[in-house]
Amino acid sequence: MDPALTARADQAVAALLALAPEGPPAVLANLIGLLVQACDATAGLIGAAAHHLLPPAGPPAPATARTADLLAEVLRLDPPVRATRRVTVDAVRLGGRDLPAGSPVLLRFDAANRDPQAFPEPATFQPGRPGAGLLTFGTGERGCPGDRHALALATGVFDVLRERCRRAPNSLRHEPHPTLRVPVTLEVSVR
Repeated sequence: MDPALTARADQAVAALLALAPEGPPAVLANLIGLLVQACDATAGLIGAAAHHLLPPAGPPAPATARTADLLAEVLRLDPPVRATRRVTVDAVRLGGRDLPAGSPVLLRFDAANRDPQAFPEPATFQPGRPGAGLLTFGTGERGCPGDRHALALATGVFDVLRERCRRAPNSLRHEPHPTLRVPVTLEVSVR
């Protein structure tokens, strides 16, 4: 890794630690990790929405569709967080296999969101589809704690993009990562 980038990252962590409340190192590490993941995932949602809903030329997404419905369908088709890992607490039968307690499990949101038993015509973009986007944030005690904030931020940004901008052709590029879709670049221009 580039030493200059490492130094910048170390400075950013030091700045975050200075702003964080007192606490054990493991708690502070989790808070910083949550903040970084939330930032990346929200950027990924905005990038995916721009890719799917702002054509390079012509009109933006249908004006009649609510932004919340559009973003929910984007989350279903192109979630910024593609997967998460969990560990079984007890022995469980999953996917026809018996897993002992302590087994690692990879949960693929991108696959579950395209399950034809849950979503008829899973490859078709249908804003307002029941249940769209629900799996992407998880649920229960391990659900995303920032789902409302991420959607509020993405809605605010996307409403402005939708009203005023168009996407430059081939302008969205992502960081290479197996489970996250974080944009490196996204070019838009004012209509």
